[in-house]
Amino acid sequence: LISGLKCQVPYELIPSQRDEAGKLVERPVKYIADFVYQDQGETVVEDVKGKATREFIIKRKLMLERHGIRIQEVR
Repeated sequence: LISGLKCQVPYELIPSQRDEAGKLVERPVKYIADFVYQDQGETVVEDVKGKATREFIIKRKLMLERHGIRIQEVR
């Protein structure tokens, strides 16, 4: 049994970058999880992929490094 199912949950991986004047020079990098839910009190972040792209692999690593979250991949 799971609870608290949410779809398309965004996580910020790298914040936006601004110059000295406060002008936006780089937008933030985000990962959008397909599903986030609770399973026996533990938060699960799940992503459904046909094939892991290079972009996804980098974001997967950033999720672990920045948020301490290991993405469960479903193929």
